[in-house]
Amino acid sequence: HGIKIAFVPSMYQLRKGAKYIKGILKKTEILILNKEEASLLVRHGDLLNGLHKLGPKIICITNGERETIAYDGYYKYILKPNKVKVIERTGAGDAFSSAFLASLIKTDDIKFSIRAGTINAESVIQKLGSKNGLLTWNELMKKIKKNKVKIKREVY
Repeated sequence: HGIKIAFVPSMYQLRKGAKYIKGILKKTEILILNKEEASLLVRHGDLLNGLHKLGPKIICITNGERETIAYDGYYKYILKPNKVKVIERTGAGDAFSSAFLASLIKTDDIKFSIRAGTINAESVIQKLGSKNGLLTWNELMKKIKKNKVKIKREVY
């Protein structure tokens, strides 16, 4: 029916392995997970290519304060997050995923979306609780204008 699927799998699903979720992965447009989770699906070799072969068109792998990577099958986008004071990490993945997805729907721009996801996650980890610090669209746009973090794009 032309419906696009964004999939943020649970640890339960990931621990069962790629075979367990291969049906949904083949139909997934956007797959978002952290590096540890990605390693549960691709045990050997290159994570990005391995995940892409499972079906998702766009893959996004977060890695805490290290780089966040998005891959569309041709380009690899790399963002190094800002150094911020972390109060609690609960909700960071959900904050990233929601802003990345909303931005991709609104702009169809992976580079912009990886920045939006990162800024929303950074806002959440600076507060107690999984929802405190979540940004509205307007708040997110203001922070993006102020935050000129560089994103490397390379053919992969």
